[in-house]
Amino acid sequence: MLEISAEIPFLKTSKLILLAWDESLPSLESWKGDDGITIFFQTRRTRELEFRFGPPPWGISFQNDHFEYPFLSIHHISANKHLAKELTQASEGKNLYVLYPKNVEVEVRSVFARLEYLYDDRISPDRITHRFGLTGKTSSIPETVGKTKEIETKSLSYPPLELIGVSGKTKRRQMELVSISTENDPKVQDQHIEIPKIQSKEDLENGSLDLGKEEDPNHPYDMIESSFASSDESNYTNGHQVNGEKSSVLSQKEDQSKTIVTTPPEKESKEENASSLNIDSTVGTKFSLQLKMMGVISLLFILSVSSIIIFASFHFKRSIELQLRDNNIRMAEIIGSKVRSDILGVVEKGRQIAITLTTQGLPEDDRKLLLKTFFKNDKEFIYLGIFERRGNTLVIKREVFNEEELKKSSVTEDDFHAVVERNRDALVEAFNGQTVLLNSSPGFVEPSFAIAIPTAENGELDNALVIIVKLEKIIGAFSKKGIETTFMVNGSGTVLAHPKEDLVLAATDLTGMPIVKSMLTNPQSKFQMSYLDDELGGNYLGSFQKIGFADAGVITIVSEEKAFADVYKSQKTNLYIAGIGLCSALIFVFFFSKTITKPVLQLLSATLEIAKGNFKIGIKPTTQDEVGLLTKYFIDMGQGLEEREKVKNILGSMIDPVVVQEAMVDLAALKRGSETHITAFFSDVASFSTISEQLKSADLASLLNEYLSAMTIILKKHEGVLDKYIGDAIVGIFNAPVPVLDHELKAARASVDMVLKLKELREYWTKNNLYSKEAQVMDARIGLNSGPAKVGFMGTDALASYTMMGDTVNLAARLEAAGKDYGVNILITDPIRDKIKDEMLTRFVDLVRVKGKNEPVRIHELIGYRSDAQSNLVEAAALYESGFDEYLKQNWKKAIQYFQDSEKAKGVKDKASHMLIERCEEYNLNSPGKNWDGVFTRTHK
Repeated sequence: MLEISAEIPFLKTSKLILLAWDESLPSLESWKGDDGITIFFQTRRTRELEFRFGPPPWGISFQNDHFEYPFLSIHHISANKHLAKELTQASEGKNLYVLYPKNVEVEVRSVFARLEYLYDDRISPDRITHRFGLTGKTSSIPETVGKTKEIETKSLSYPPLELIGVSGKTKRRQMELVSISTENDPKVQDQHIEIPKIQSKEDLENGSLDLGKEEDPNHPYDMIESSFASSDESNYTNGHQVNGEKSSVLSQKEDQSKTIVTTPPEKESKEENASSLNIDSTVGTKFSLQLKMMGVISLLFILSVSSIIIFASFHFKRSIELQLRDNNIRMAEIIGSKVRSDILGVVEKGRQIAITLTTQGLPEDDRKLLLKTFFKNDKEFIYLGIFERRGNTLVIKREVFNEEELKKSSVTEDDFHAVVERNRDALVEAFNGQTVLLNSSPGFVEPSFAIAIPTAENGELDNALVIIVKLEKIIGAFSKKGIETTFMVNGSGTVLAHPKEDLVLAATDLTGMPIVKSMLTNPQSKFQMSYLDDELGGNYLGSFQKIGFADAGVITIVSEEKAFADVYKSQKTNLYIAGIGLCSALIFVFFFSKTITKPVLQLLSATLEIAKGNFKIGIKPTTQDEVGLLTKYFIDMGQGLEEREKVKNILGSMIDPVVVQEAMVDLAALKRGSETHITAFFSDVASFSTISEQLKSADLASLLNEYLSAMTIILKKHEGVLDKYIGDAIVGIFNAPVPVLDHELKAARASVDMVLKLKELREYWTKNNLYSKEAQVMDARIGLNSGPAKVGFMGTDALASYTMMGDTVNLAARLEAAGKDYGVNILITDPIRDKIKDEMLTRFVDLVRVKGKNEPVRIHELIGYRSDAQSNLVEAAALYESGFDEYLKQNWKKAIQYFQDSEKAKGVKDKASHMLIERCEEYNLNSPGKNWDGVFTRTHK
């Protein structure tokens, strides 16, 4: 028996109809497939599940169109894409009938769902799984998926999709070579690519299609819900089960069967369990859980350590800066104070020498002795002179030299006079009551400085005392110590003392330095500032202390780079320590995270197995924490899903798949039931009791299965739902539980097609002398009615079935029974006739009141398609309806004539015409009266 599913939209323009086959030869031979293309779907399992479109099983003769394609792995995405493309072109606008054994139904639905997704991956995978009846599975596909990630291969060869029919084989396209991911790669283009040998037809039919390396195995295509047979189940080849023993059907066809060696279940189970431990932690995920844990902990570690380093470095640097500022200004103060003391001491001694020189009455020998003693004790003093101003010139009144120092150096008395003359303009200020401090080093071998102070003679500041002193007197305070540089400048910014002697000897002008400029312009006696020095390069911290003599000042500067070198070194050391700590933490987290991620990855692997329909997952709780508890509950869930799947499969063989699918979506709604406008369908075999008495049980079952399979296929083809079988009777529903557009017309088409199909079966049985003579002329009656009815699961809580109830249903059943009295195959009511009159040929048969119903009903015979109707049938129907009009007018003789003419035009005996003729003759003898409404009351069902 063949069970047919509802039409499934497929590949944009086609429709897919699934035919579940019970693997009996008669039901297979009953399928003709003359209004579409048939696919004989066959599977086998090697390392992974493979499918093919094979030849008709057992070598039966199949004259109509069917596709053939060699075995192909479900995981080979590019080949599946190629097949989807070929199917789209070859089956455009046609129906595809997929005939398969019942036990591989989920594989069939999953394969074609995958092909649909590869054809157009813009469709939501959840919609595809629902469309193909896979809704009961847990979908793990995201709503938005990216494009296929191709892995580079050299070249792939695809076999043609062959369309085989009455005219023989037609190849949809020739064998072609397809290069993947190499067209735009110049490296690959420059290389010689070896073209693989094209496989022969026998190789393609008998072996798997070898296409080399394939795309990313984590393509979303592979996650469309499927429930492929697990490795411990039986393998299938050519659509038949192979368990090491031959099936009952194969035993009848030993010469046409093939033996397949299968792996022992125990070995497969071990391999499966072993493989389940080899888990790819990145499967289906962008980042693994282990990587995320390492990343988060690393980030937290980096943030915390960095915060500590930055905080500590900031405060350390701040502390160093404050200490540096304090030391800098204190050093300037201390050195400034010392230099001031030294210079004032020089000035005081200079005044004493001046007194010695100018004292009247002092013997000359005593004066020389005093001067010699002074210069011996203060060797830094090398010159002292008293000058008076005459106009713009300075005139020496008295002067004295340190003779001992002159002998040691090459300096002459003229050199001292040159210094005075060179600095004349500055020394003149001494006559104005100001002290003068100059750099007298130029022209001398050793650094020195000159001091000019006003002196009074006769009570007036008319003289100036000029003192030249070696820098050794104060240079000790400016020696380089540590990272600070201390120097002294006079009021014009000329360096007086500096650790670099060459700057002093050249009397360098330092007014370009920001700290010197600040000292010259700032009225404060001491000050501190940070500045950028373009000449020295870098940031500096500078302090100055004015000594309170001749506007000179002591300046201390320090480079911030050198000052904070310890801070930067500490930061670098801290970073090294942080790096070592981070590496240690990562190593620890890496191994520790495995104790968490391994059970989770096992759960992920088990989830993927369940998504494929393998509910026997080989995992056990390995920890005593929440993950272990989750694993335990997950195992329980898998067992529950397995039981649920078994129940679903059992229901699928007992209840219409459409009902099962809707029940999986919302069982409560079906249990509640609803009032729905439906078309009720009833059919029954005429005189089946007689036929059943003449046949053996096996023949009777074969006859019934063959007939019911053919009729059910047509019912499902036109979107009808099988309510139940009652012996040889078929009860169907249109427009419930799912809406069906134009359900009245589709029910009428199904009824007409069933009558035509039964005619073909009778011819086939007669030709092959099957069953009995009565079976070879077997006929069926059909009743159709449309209207409101109660639909849903009816029965008890423990046992219920989906069915329909109400007057609409009862009337359809009465019409099926009434067909026997009128000698017609199909009887319908006005609601049906009104919807189909444009496409179908009908004739108004009678106006009756059926048993159990008071309202009269107009019943019509559904003759067939108008496009196929013969002219004599059209004429006969018109004559019959004219006769019925006369019948209602009580023109009995005229009505009888029309009925006779109708039968004559029809060319065969018309039982309905004879029935009306008998009524007319009866009413002609016994008039029904003027108030007769023309209704005939039926006294039996």
